[in-house]
Amino acid sequence: MSAHFTHLAGPTIVTADPTNTVYENGDLWIADGRIAYAGIEGEFSPPDDATVTTIDATGRVAMPGLANCHTHSYAALLKGTVDTDPLDVFMVQAILAAGARSARDVYVSAQIAALEMLKTGTTACLDHYSHRPRHTPEALDAVCQAYADAGVRAAVAPMFSDRPFLETVPLEGELDEDLRAQLPATPQDPDPFFEMMAGALPRWNAHDRVSLMLGIDSPQRCSESLLRRAGAFCAEWDIGNHTHLLEAKTQYAMSADRPEGFVAYLADCGLAGPKSSFAHFIWFTDKDLEATAEAGVNVVHNPASNLILGSGLQPLLKLIDAGVPVAFGSDGLNAGHMSMFEKVRLAALLPRISEADPDRWLKAPAALRMASVNGARVLGRAGEVGELVAGQLADITLLDGRSLALSPRGHIAPQIVFYETGAGVTDVFIAGEQVLKDGKATRFDGDAILGEAHETAARLARDNAAALERAENFRPGLTKMVKRIMTDGCGPCRIATLS
Repeated sequence: MSAHFTHLAGPTIVTADPTNTVYENGDLWIADGRIAYAGIEGEFSPPDDATVTTIDATGRVAMPGLANCHTHSYAALLKGTVDTDPLDVFMVQAILAAGARSARDVYVSAQIAALEMLKTGTTACLDHYSHRPRHTPEALDAVCQAYADAGVRAAVAPMFSDRPFLETVPLEGELDEDLRAQLPATPQDPDPFFEMMAGALPRWNAHDRVSLMLGIDSPQRCSESLLRRAGAFCAEWDIGNHTHLLEAKTQYAMSADRPEGFVAYLADCGLAGPKSSFAHFIWFTDKDLEATAEAGVNVVHNPASNLILGSGLQPLLKLIDAGVPVAFGSDGLNAGHMSMFEKVRLAALLPRISEADPDRWLKAPAALRMASVNGARVLGRAGEVGELVAGQLADITLLDGRSLALSPRGHIAPQIVFYETGAGVTDVFIAGEQVLKDGKATRFDGDAILGEAHETAARLARDNAAALERAENFRPGLTKMVKRIMTDGCGPCRIATLS
């Protein structure tokens, strides 16, 4: 049987390779889901007996699909629900107002996330998946199936903890006992969680685009026995793990119980290595940084979410200087939109308000590689995807090169990083399959899923209105706690001060 090739003819090719090669009016050839050739026009010919589908990409810009390495699919039905909510207030809202979601609700929410990612040029994600009040096999299958049906490359990391939330924040009398009693405090039994994972792993990790890894909520929210069991489980199944870590200063305050630091603690539990990733990682100490670099852990920077929740400024350049691989994430859709172009731009710009030496600023080509190559590493696909070079998986985003953002043309990498919003995405290919064509998803009906999502979100808002009102009772006390911790002079500084 003759081979089939897809030929993208004429685009500007941003390879994101180590030398940041760009080909003007290039050629991209795809076969068997991988890039057969990316380079100068007319330098490649398929076998004589091959069949060829040619797509005219003249005037387009081809770049690697972006990776969103920290998101929460449940939040796609909660857009516009967060304003001036610091993380700990946000967490109580999530606990009290999660609502009972059916497997179909879970599926719809994940497909909304997939749709937004595809339409803004993201081809892969790590979903730090949450389902309250407890995980179920049916809901886990629903979120995985939603990504599989959309054609998105996804690593799903079900999030778990076993300590009551109010025991994991540094309260000093800010909440009275009557109020504390209103927040569910019964720890979950870990046995059903690990049984669910063991049942799902053989099925989903055999899938070509969807896989599972272990998700821990955050170490301060887990007992030591749970963390050690999680580390042993990852080793047994040879899978990665993902956790929030030191996202807010209130979490740093809880690390006092671990003088060796949370990173060393996680390493001792078997949860810090090249297959591990820490989301946010803002309030780390030099000791934490050294342990992270030594263990080869990946960090996922979420600049937009950190700003929305007021969590602080991640010292990105310190991580890069230490040799820590950093990728980017959006967080959930209740903490801003999912266009990774914005996250790349913020990641490149934010260090410029704290670093006076412009020679140290993050350059645009390096930021793009972090969003693609480093993202592939977080997802367990290092060396397989992230660059437009022969042999890699054909995960490709096409931009309208004649859009206002990219016209008139200057240097292409800075123009993408500092001008593109995601609105210029026209087509997306994953494993060589065109999953977005002329702005429309090809595998599912985006308009229909949006319509269903409107109805689902409205129903959940009605059902959870009373719980959200109860959650507001916690705001004054938790806000007081946050203010106390943030004005405490101990520990690293991750907020900007102006004089």
